[in-house]
Amino acid sequence: MLFQLVVGNSQDCVPFKGRWNYNNKKLFEPVRIERWAIVNFSARCDMSRISRELINCGRTKGIIEGPYSLVDEDNQARRCAPIVRVERMFEKVKANLPGPPEFLLCVLPERKNCDIYGPWKKKNLHEMGIVTQCIVPSAKMNDQYFTNVLLKINAKLGGMNSKLALEHSRKIPVINKIPTIILGMDVSHGSPGRSDIPSIAAVVGSRCWPLISRYRASVRTQSPKVEMIDSLFKPLDNGKDDGIIRELLLDFYTTSQQRKPEQIIIFRDGVSESQFSQVLNLEVDQIIKVVLGTYLAWETFSGNVLFFFTEF
Repeated sequence: MLFQLVVGNSQDCVPFKGRWNYNNKKLFEPVRIERWAIVNFSARCDMSRISRELINCGRTKGIIEGPYSLVDEDNQARRCAPIVRVERMFEKVKANLPGPPEFLLCVLPERKNCDIYGPWKKKNLHEMGIVTQCIVPSAKMNDQYFTNVLLKINAKLGGMNSKLALEHSRKIPVINKIPTIILGMDVSHGSPGRSDIPSIAAVVGSRCWPLISRYRASVRTQSPKVEMIDSLFKPLDNGKDDGIIRELLLDFYTTSQQRKPEQIIIFRDGVSESQFSQVLNLEVDQIIKVVLGTYLAWETFSGNVLFFFTEF
């Protein structure tokens, strides 16, 4: 079957009525987490229950054991500004763990557009380099919910949830025979009416060729409401390139036995018909500057670049 996945223990996973079901299935390559914690910004949350059900679900997937610590926010801290609340929470995490955590699960307050989310993500990812996953307490926190959370956690930590059954076969020679990197690109914007919030450009690139189910992500902020990604190629004053494409191409090279990609397949989402030509001109031009320039410290790229627009 074309759309068949392989999960843990070489078990097949087949979609049913357009849905993938991971119930009673282990992850293909789970990442074991030992030094981690659950931090709770919610005043009305049963953190012990969340921890218990997440662990029970995680054990069936082969990914997670009990957290090293459960860290509740002080009642007084809840009256402080979001940045102060985040800083105080990190002080408590440091006091409860013997070293830097591998991962932090963050329980946010029970409301949409929580003002804790931005400062928390910035502190973890930008300043501390800690992988984090945020959840919001809900009545729908069942086994399916925690399975979806664990799939995100495992992918963020470098694990592999599943792989396409055809990856090592000859049925997709366009990828198997030629070192090929697959890129997926999209831009997320702030909610309507919020022109002050930067847009987020995200690109994922395949790695460990000939696998096509393992990806690395690269994220940049850009001007609000701008759909065209302007950081694919980002030349610096010192002559180097700090853009997304170079980052992902070098990652492909180092994880694929020093094989240089001879083919680039790009899937671009979120572009309206009126923007096709503008996106092509700007983004493809940036990609060409990277692969045909000297920024990669290898010979000039002479392969194919295939650009697909996707609409959902």
